[in-house]
Amino acid sequence: MAARAREAANEQVARLVARRADAVTCVSQAIAEEVRALGARGAVRVISNGCDFDDFVGLEYRPASRFRITHTGSFFGKRDPKPFLQAFRDADLDAVARFVGDFRSSDREWAASLDLGDRLELVDYLPRAESLRLQRDSEALLLLVPDAGGRGKGVLSGKVFEYIAAARPILAVVPPDGAAAQLIRETGSGVVVGPDDVDGIRAALVELHSRFANGGLPSVELAKRDEDRLSRRARVEEMAALVEEIA
Repeated sequence: MAARAREAANEQVARLVARRADAVTCVSQAIAEEVRALGARGAVRVISNGCDFDDFVGLEYRPASRFRITHTGSFFGKRDPKPFLQAFRDADLDAVARFVGDFRSSDREWAASLDLGDRLELVDYLPRAESLRLQRDSEALLLLVPDAGGRGKGVLSGKVFEYIAAARPILAVVPPDGAAAQLIRETGSGVVVGPDDVDGIRAALVELHSRFANGGLPSVELAKRDEDRLSRRARVEEMAALVEEIA
């Protein structure tokens, strides 16, 4: 009951903003379509998050003796590490799954039942600079976006762009037909698997580990056009153009 009341209140606020604002910016096309459906009065533009490539200057990747896959960030709402952890256990690899940030007590208990031992590393919140260092110094990065009844398709969070800027291969456990999956594929930044596809996640882990064991996993090199269009500078220019348009 309380959750439904919050959703109704949030929609009312969103409708009010949409109908009074001269312009509304959204980070994905799916969100923009929702805003337009609320009866937006002004322009509705997609200006996505961007990559801060400068944040990773000077940070190095040093290949480890064991494959390390890292997730950074919070778990909230329907975001769920269980399918990945199940697949990770089933793969039975000489590897470490590293989670940096909060881990819900229920997830900790479930993870403990898998008896992963030193293959699971839970790290508390760290300063952002240290979090970025760990992202860069990983064999792969884990991105988790739930389907959430279809709403996950439109999620294109800042974390996606941060991972791309880190230039390490991404295991994107996200809606396969969503915005995050499209960006990962377009940029060649990693592999996409559905959020509940345990067998698919296991197969992707085995493939990444095999590549690591047989020659290593090189950094992801973006095409110059992708680097330019995804940079934070490009987002600033888009925002400036919109402000000039509506002024």
